[in-house]
Amino acid sequence: MGAPPPNDATHHPTDSTADRRAPDSGADDATHHATGPTLTRISDYRHLRPADRIPPQRPKVFFDPVDTEVGVWATVDLIHPGATVLDLGSGSGAPAAAVARAGAGHVHGLDISEDSVAWAVQHHATENAQARVSFSRADYSVLTPAQLLDACPFSTPPGVVTSNPPYVPLPSPDGAGRRSIDGGADGLDLVRRVVGHAKALGSDLAVTIGSYSSPRRAASLLYDHGYQVSAITLGVLRLGDYTLANMARVSELDATGEGPLLRIDDGIPHYIVVGLSCRRDIASTVVLPPQELLELLQLACRSRTPMLETLDTLPAPIPLRIVNLPDEHRRLHV
Repeated sequence: MGAPPPNDATHHPTDSTADRRAPDSGADDATHHATGPTLTRISDYRHLRPADRIPPQRPKVFFDPVDTEVGVWATVDLIHPGATVLDLGSGSGAPAAAVARAGAGHVHGLDISEDSVAWAVQHHATENAQARVSFSRADYSVLTPAQLLDACPFSTPPGVVTSNPPYVPLPSPDGAGRRSIDGGADGLDLVRRVVGHAKALGSDLAVTIGSYSSPRRAASLLYDHGYQVSAITLGVLRLGDYTLANMARVSELDATGEGPLLRIDDGIPHYIVVGLSCRRDIASTVVLPPQELLELLQLACRSRTPMLETLDTLPAPIPLRIVNLPDEHRRLHV
């Protein structure tokens, strides 16, 4: 795959221990494996602000703070100061603004929802000396890569493509599903479009899935498109009401081991939100082989608490971050 343009070139970490560690791990975070890639725990929000964790006053805007925070971490692991970032399915706009605050030079969000774009422009669009955040309406799932680039204000392809696409395995042949979460039979319908766009643009990629979203297949998809997973961020959430009412496919994937769920001591099914930071052309760095993503999530789902304590002694092959946040906010899945 070709390298990105010089002004958008993403930083590829060296093989030194310091450069491979997860960023922004404060003294309150438990970090293991000090001689290699690290397991880091984050116990508070580092990217979403308090106002971002209040449901938007528009009923058709996707809202899920824990899920969103995980996706922002996956993106921040890939950016360098001044990087350009394209957010496919930008929702409320809060994640795009958070990535800009973390150092990106220009983040542009595309979303199919008129309500989402209006909310994002009103609350998160900015242009100043430090960063620019912009939004427009488009359906990335039907655009060609060339059309996608034409829909963006960038003069060259973005250094990073990021997306938190619908990833719940909820096939809805009658079209009656929830557009913001329905990922088709394996949870990867929109993920495939995102990965294809990122490859065509020559961009690094941050993508969010669930532990039930056929992770073995997702990892193979990334690998087949020339991507290597270079860092992982995990969070834990209860299954939403709509998913619980439409459990057939989720239960099938869990039963076969291809979509593990977490059953902790409160007895309520949980899943793991998985933020994947993916780079191209990183032969000199430590990466996660495709088959190991599912094995890691299967091990994590043997935990008895949301802390995912079964990962504590795992020799982490790449930086691994666990975001332990309270699942206390109302979620809006439209």
